[in-house]
Amino acid sequence: MTLKQRISAFIHGDLFKRLFKFGIVGGTIFIINTSLIWFVRRILGFEGFLSIWSVFAIVAICHFLLNNYFAFNDTNELFKKRVLRYIIFLFLSTLMNSLIVNSFLTYVIDNVLYATIVTTAIMLLVNFTILNKFVFPKSKEEKEEGIS
Repeated sequence: MTLKQRISAFIHGDLFKRLFKFGIVGGTIFIINTSLIWFVRRILGFEGFLSIWSVFAIVAICHFLLNNYFAFNDTNELFKKRVLRYIIFLFLSTLMNSLIVNSFLTYVIDNVLYATIVTTAIMLLVNFTILNKFVFPKSKEEKEEGIS
């Protein structure tokens, strides 16, 4: 198989479709998260971790629902199991995000937009891999049938 054929197969494959949709979800969540953090920092006066964790629930619900139904097309009956896995993922991911964003805001530059952009770039592939393999894995039937 030539390199051109491999690239074409990847672009037309399920993994690329999931990654592309994950990117759309990520962009949407980025806008929601950054706007809410800016609001609670600048308007409400929250600082540091408090500003980041105060928007946690809203962002988490939006992120799960968009990923569940749009990015990973999960209509599986194991919804409760996925929610539990997602909560574990979300806690760990949010902790890492909070540490990175807060470090930038404290030690590098006090700009929520830049701190969030850098954090998003760092966490993008890590989060996709964990969600794709652990939280929203394809069922055996989907793998066998090639369902996207």
